[in-house]
Amino acid sequence: MSFHEKSNIAMLVVTGGAYAWYFATSAGVLFGGATSPEDALDLTNTKMLVTVGIIIIASIVANIAIAMAAPSEANENADERDRLVEMRGDQRGGFVLALFALAAMASAMTAQPYVLIANLVLAGLVASELVKGVSKMVDYRRGV
Repeated sequence: MSFHEKSNIAMLVVTGGAYAWYFATSAGVLFGGATSPEDALDLTNTKMLVTVGIIIIASIVANIAIAMAAPSEANENADERDRLVEMRGDQRGGFVLALFALAAMASAMTAQPYVLIANLVLAGLVASELVKGVSKMVDYRRGV
């Protein structure tokens, strides 16, 4: 497995795990919990920042560990295959992000709470990254 492939798998695990925790613990607040809209916004903002911090730190640690395990692979530049896999992943992830953007716009037009709209946008970004990562993993395994 190349460095890019290992890094992609690590990012899938980190992103999926951190945002699974975020959305699982925020679901009650997002879908009409007993808190006021202001309290819900403060609570989700704090959790959102903590989740982003966890992802940043975990991804740095994971990439350093992968690079230390095989230093020669970490120094390789992306070849044509890596660029093609990245491009295809970006295309598929962009399609998912566009669908979530339309859903967020529809939510805004129907006057949904701000916290729900913001988390719908976040869910779109997360789903886009997960689709991109899975797409890259499949393309690397298929040998595109």
